[in-house]
Amino acid sequence: MLGHLTHTTSHRIKAATAIGVAVLTAAGVTFPAAASAQASGAGTLKIITWVNPPAVAALTKIDSEFEKANPGIKVQLETAANVTAGYATLLETTVDSNSADIVTSVNQVQPLPLKPTRANMSPVQYWSTSGVFLPLNNQPWIKDFTPSAQGIETYKGQIDGLLSGVYQRVIFYNKADFAKYHVTVPTTWDQFVTLLKTLAADHVTPLWLGAGGGASIYVQDFLTMPLMSSLWLSHVPGANINTDLQTGAVKWNNQYFVQAMTDEAVIGKYLEPDYAGVSWEGMPGAFAENKAPMLFDGSWDLASVQKANPQLQVGSFPLPGSNIASQNQPLLQPDLTFEVLKHAHNMAAALKYMAFFASKPIYEQYVDITGISPSETSGTYTSFSSKVLGSWLGKGVEVGNIIPTLTPTEGYYDTPVEFPLLQEAVVSGTTTPQKAAQEIQSSWKP
Repeated sequence: MLGHLTHTTSHRIKAATAIGVAVLTAAGVTFPAAASAQASGAGTLKIITWVNPPAVAALTKIDSEFEKANPGIKVQLETAANVTAGYATLLETTVDSNSADIVTSVNQVQPLPLKPTRANMSPVQYWSTSGVFLPLNNQPWIKDFTPSAQGIETYKGQIDGLLSGVYQRVIFYNKADFAKYHVTVPTTWDQFVTLLKTLAADHVTPLWLGAGGGASIYVQDFLTMPLMSSLWLSHVPGANINTDLQTGAVKWNNQYFVQAMTDEAVIGKYLEPDYAGVSWEGMPGAFAENKAPMLFDGSWDLASVQKANPQLQVGSFPLPGSNIASQNQPLLQPDLTFEVLKHAHNMAAALKYMAFFASKPIYEQYVDITGISPSETSGTYTSFSSKVLGSWLGKGVEVGNIIPTLTPTEGYYDTPVEFPLLQEAVVSGTTTPQKAAQEIQSSWKP
């Protein structure tokens, strides 16, 4: 899904560009006094979001149900396409003019850069640190969300947003193929390599990954980062690679990162030919057509897989980079977050809506329609995604614990296209893991 490829890259590629507009204008804004709202919130409630079809479909349905439950309130949902372009502009102008009650974003407050400045924070981070959002700490429903979901939206003890859920990066597999070739789900690296060799011996392309069409970052997202999590995370003193790289407690040219890249080169031998030129947009369809028994992907693409082949029986497992099974976890990619503007014109309606959204039956409906993994602590879910992810639903390691927030101004590693392309070079064998690690460390500017 283009929206998810785009917002994955936006955190690294577009933050500095967007800030050039957003923070400079936000810094000079004098917000009007909040309109005195009746306790009922009667009037218009304005919400903005980007064109993410499953989320927009879910919100449209929820908006209608909210209006029925609150006859005096009319919800106005405004959308703009492309989270890094049209919607980024809409979000900036909306915050600057205080012209909506609830805004949505895809970049979370945490992790903040170790030394946050206007130049290295995303717009959402800047607005949070500038007091633009209403604190949600005292809302009774906030306790229903996981500590992780609360923490990722917290600045100086203030919860500034509601994380609607996470998508999960894993390996999806065709259950019929696994039965046909008499193979089982691996939980360790050695088992995974045996699985790859077994399938290859049967003249099967074991794994599918589309990195063409501008998606070099998928090599980083689906190979490098999961392997870093499995092999390196348990060895960093702060249990957070992101933070420890910034403090200098660990360096890039260490044995665990080198091992991660060594292993991704091994995996590369079992990808489809010319994977770097195969379009990322065709990944769900290729898997649905059984071009490979396994697919590197995020759970946001499961709806597309199901639509392309409703009969396909799909399972999932995290990339098992370690021989210690417990260290192999899915990666959790936070998605749509709601923020209430501190000076919302219809604050009463905004808070009613947030409570309505967080209520168990409405939130379960949102999760099932979008296929996202929940950030509430409990619930019953029936989506295709929930069945495919099974016991892994909502579990894993946050992507923010693995790679630091990157901007184009902080060295070779932080030049957006370079790190993914370097990983492609490692996978293809045109550079060695040792050389790549040294090159990254030499240009790293924490």
